[in-house]
Amino acid sequence: MTQPQLTTNVSRALWMCSMWTCLWGAQGQVEFRAVGGQGEEFGEVVVPHGTGAFLLGSTQLPNTQDVRGYVVHYDQSLNVDWTALTPGDVMFEMAMDGWSDEAGMVDILTWRLTTEDGYHAAIHTFDSTGVWHGTMVPPLTQGFRPTCSVKWLGARWVVGAIGNRPTAISLETGELKHWGGENGVNDEVRDAMVVNGLLVSVGARTEAGQTRTAIWGMYPLGQMAFEFHQPDTVPQTWSQAEALALGLNGNVRVLQSYERNLPSGGGALLHSLISLNALTGNLNGFLYGPTTGERPGRDLAFTEDGWLKLTQTDVVTALDQSMLLTHYTPGGGYVGQGAWGTLFEDDPSRLTIDSLGQIWVAGSTRGALNDTWNACLLRIDSLGPLDSWSLETPGFGVHNDLLFTTLDVDQVPEDEEAWRLLPNLVGPRAERLRIDGPFLSQDHRVTWTLMDSRGREVVQGQGLDVRVGRLTPGRHVLMVHDGLRAHALDLVVTGPQP
Repeated sequence: MTQPQLTTNVSRALWMCSMWTCLWGAQGQVEFRAVGGQGEEFGEVVVPHGTGAFLLGSTQLPNTQDVRGYVVHYDQSLNVDWTALTPGDVMFEMAMDGWSDEAGMVDILTWRLTTEDGYHAAIHTFDSTGVWHGTMVPPLTQGFRPTCSVKWLGARWVVGAIGNRPTAISLETGELKHWGGENGVNDEVRDAMVVNGLLVSVGARTEAGQTRTAIWGMYPLGQMAFEFHQPDTVPQTWSQAEALALGLNGNVRVLQSYERNLPSGGGALLHSLISLNALTGNLNGFLYGPTTGERPGRDLAFTEDGWLKLTQTDVVTALDQSMLLTHYTPGGGYVGQGAWGTLFEDDPSRLTIDSLGQIWVAGSTRGALNDTWNACLLRIDSLGPLDSWSLETPGFGVHNDLLFTTLDVDQVPEDEEAWRLLPNLVGPRAERLRIDGPFLSQDHRVTWTLMDSRGREVVQGQGLDVRVGRLTPGRHVLMVHDGLRAHALDLVVTGPQP
């Protein structure tokens, strides 16, 4: 098997205030780091451990359409120790989740495409020194789109979907459990957790061209405990659940993003919280956020000090799109919030709370290196006064990754250069795109899958016309297969059109 390529920290640049702007609130409480090279890197999740942290993400390699998993290890001072690409002879691979079941080790759940097995899940293991300990392909995962991992029934499971059905697969026994996916609908899972023995998963159901938030609760033997589709009526044209977290007494909160039409015309991409008692299966109510703007939800966590919500926001005009953390009491009362970002665009992905109470945010930024997307992380020492801390300039560092200068990716096959998506910069209401490539007089051989920035399927089809519905702003990837090999084509979706 191909060994991972790895670089160590032989060059590091520290750019301070001239590249970073914070508005709205401690010295050293907040640290930001960006890392990347000549391609485009996207951070998915941070896995902290006793002597540092792993930042897991994906990269589109420079001068190619190849997408690979990307691993960065930071020491306790947030200096880059080493970076690596996930190994293997793959045409496409994205990091979806990560965890640490052993001190100083990380397991990386990926979704990848190979010529032998098609789309499937894989798990790569690295230690904190950069040594790769192997890759495991879970059984029965061909065609499986993984989303996340949970501990359930005394074992680790991966949760995702096969076809139109949400699916959980045991990594120890290969046991499969399915739910949803009735005829005529497409169900997708975006997050899952275990509550009192129930597997609770959230995502979206698409039926008759409409995509709505979906919540499922399943008993260990596979029977459904509860199921909700479009639990509230405020979202008007589109909604989906992004994440969930468990509070006190079985109280689960679900973070959903949704689109709402504005009286003045146009639309707003917003978010809200849904309260659910997983022990009784009853909905308890809804907490709505802003009513205008571009403010989708990203992740949710519960701590000793209350709830922590992660969203992308345009509320601070000087920061363009930035990362917003909002703190609520355990009972749901508002405490405070803080926005962090560069002068350009920043998109958070996942929250992690470590054993010391430190808050880690993985994400992506376009404000650090040569106008391309780079992976990044934000670390906050504790759930303190976010509104006060965001007034302070955080520690800021950029690592220009030499790994990408050592890769043999300069020569791109002539036919690969000809593959294009027209247009590849669209608004959220784009309805039709066109694939352009060599030798496409017969388009019946072409199949495609459109994925969002977290590697989750949006829609799939066949032929050269790509018909899509409501798209969430951000970077998307269209995976095109011409019958011989796969091609990854970028699609950037801008904010709501006026």
